[in-house]
Order: sequence, then structure tokens, then C-alpha cells
Amino acid sequence: MPVASQRIIVAFLLVLNVLAFPSYSDKAIHLDPRQDEKYAGTPIEFPPRMAFTGAKRIPDAAHPFIAPRPNDLRGPCPGLNTLANHGYLPRNGIATVAQLTQASQEGFNLGYDFARAVSSLAVLTRGNPFLNLVSIGGASPRLIPPLPGAIDGTPGGLSKHGRFEGDVSMTRRDAALGDPGALDIGMLDDFLSYVDRLGDGDVVTQSVLNEYRFHRFQDSLARNPKLVYQVGRHGFSYGEGGFILNLFADGITHNTTRRTFDSFLRTERFPPSWNRRAAPFEFPDIINAAEAIISAHPVPPGKKNAGGTYVPDTDPRLDFPCGLYYNLVGMGVPAVLLNTTGLLRKNVDKLLMEGIHPLFADVCPEPVIPEGPAGV
Repeated sequence: MPVASQRIIVAFLLVLNVLAFPSYSDKAIHLDPRQDEKYAGTPIEFPPRMAFTGAKRIPDAAHPFIAPRPNDLRGPCPGLNTLANHGYLPRNGIATVAQLTQASQEGFNLGYDFARAVSSLAVLTRGNPFLNLVSIGGASPRLIPPLPGAIDGTPGGLSKHGRFEGDVSMTRRDAALGDPGALDIGMLDDFLSYVDRLGDGDVVTQSVLNEYRFHRFQDSLARNPKLVYQVGRHGFSYGEGGFILNLFADGITHNTTRRTFDSFLRTERFPPSWNRRAAPFEFPDIINAAEAIISAHPVPPGKKNAGGTYVPDTDPRLDFPCGLYYNLVGMGVPAVLLNTTGLLRKNVDKLLMEGIHPLFADVCPEPVIPEGPAGV
């Protein structure tokens, strides 16, 4: 079929999709008539690129460690938890796209486009893009209410399974086996045993990540009857190992030691006398880091079927590299967000087109259109 004809059909289907759902204006939130102003929408703006991108002592005096209070939210990402514990993110664990992007740059020297894309995905999939807020932990109905008309259910925060968080974490249980948002001390101690056996002295080496990551997959494969390890989660989980080697490493010594490793993962605080990396960590860097771990023990993306058999992905739309983009946005972002109007739709478009698409545009020039289910 000619490309022009394909585009006409796609456009026609999109029109039908819009007509099939109601439109939601940006004035639909009325949780309490006395608090309408509090719940007015917030236009999304991205922060500028960080001016200084070299090595730097983190934290500074303005960002001391303060343990989270009982109502402060923390979740599956030790890096974000650490940023909140030091005040680079709001200490209550509720953040905007700009705050997430800025803090990731400042604290870990995460590349600007990379930080902006991941932050945008977080708000789109597990937050409230109308209010420009997401919880780095569990749900917070008071601070982050549902979207107008509850078109995507209740925002669950990053701890809610699926879309953003997923199976085969290095320090959190699979959702079918426990709390996916909380540190499992037994898993951390198991991880540290690999450092003791395979590390270079007290340094976390590539071999540690290679072997422990494969061990975690084998464990989930054996015990999780609902294992889902499709392209998006597959990439995130291997990227998790790349983060540990590259973002937790001291920017001067270039090593992730047992002490720094334990500080980030157990107490979720920056280690004493620690320096962030000397150059921004960009998207190609995490791809290379993930591939280095995958190559040691190749595991195909896939999921278990109803009979408990692990079935590799066969959907051609999940082929790498655009498969990662399609799985995260096409399958993860609810389609109903495109059937909105006003500020909500403007925010959604900004997150999709200015926040996420630039990260993939070089190899995937056509933007991926969200077609995911709502309320999951």
C-alpha cells in the first residue's frame, strides 16, 4: 500500500477515535468548590539545560540529608528517593516535570534530553498531566487527584505496577510477589554478596551487574506467574544496572564502591565526599551500558502466557530501537489523553512532542501515537 494511503487511513482512524470519546475541558475538576483555584491546571514548562555540566561535589550545603517523614512518599527508584531526601526534589515526594528534570541533571548529571523524556513519561503514565504532578512513590489522592472525569482512574504514582514500574527489579519485588515500591533488604544483601564474590576488592564491577541481573531474571522466571518483561521494562531493568555503574560512581575515582552502593540503595542518601560524574549521561550511554549487561546473558523481551510459559515478544512493532519507544508510549500512555481539550491536551502534546519524542527522533522520526488502555 502506498505510504500516502497508509497515512490517510491512520488519520481517518484517529478521527473516529476522537469522535468515539467525549472531550474533557480543562475546567472539569471540582473536588471542592472552595478549592477550585488550588486545582486549576498548570501549564507545563521545561527547565533550561544545566549551565555547568562537569564534576561537582554533591550534595552541597543547601541540600542536607533529612530522613523522610511518615507522610513523605518514596518509591521504586533509589536515585529519585535520594534526590528527595536531600531536597533536590520536594521532600514530600510530589514533583513536576521541571523539578524532576532539573534535579536529575543537578544531582546525577543526567543528560538534558534524557532527563526531560523520562520525567515526561513519569507524569504522563503515573501522574496528572493537567496539574503537572507525579508522586515518586504511591498514590496521593489529596495532592494528585484524578484527571477531569477520572478518565484514567486514580494516579497511582511511580510505585504502581506497570507502565513505568515493572518486574525484575534489582532491589524490589515483582508486583505479583510483594511490594514493588519498597526496598527488599534480603534482595539488597543478595546483591551485595555478588559484590563480595565478583567485585574488584570493594568495587562494583561489570561482572557483578552481569551476573546479578541474570540471577534476578532467573528468579522472577521461576517464581512470578505473571512475569511481564516486554521491551520497555526489559530496557529499563538493564538500564538500572547501567545507572548503578555510571551514575552512582564517584566522578573523580570513576568507581562505585561497596560503601557508595550501600549508601544509595540502603539509606538513599548521597555518600560522604561524593562527586557527580564529569560529563552528562546521555541516552546512547545508557543504551551502551544496558547492552554490555545483556550481552553477558542474552534474555529476550517477553512475558508469561496463561499457562506460565515465558513467550518472547513477536509483535514487529516491538523491534528495537523504535520498539522501546512504541512500548513505552504507544502501549503505556492511555489513548484517552488524546481525546481531551484545553490545557490538558496542550500539556499532553507538550510532554509527548517536546518531552519524549526528541529522545527518539534521530532513529524514529515519526512520533508514536498513544494507544494504551486507561485505568490500569
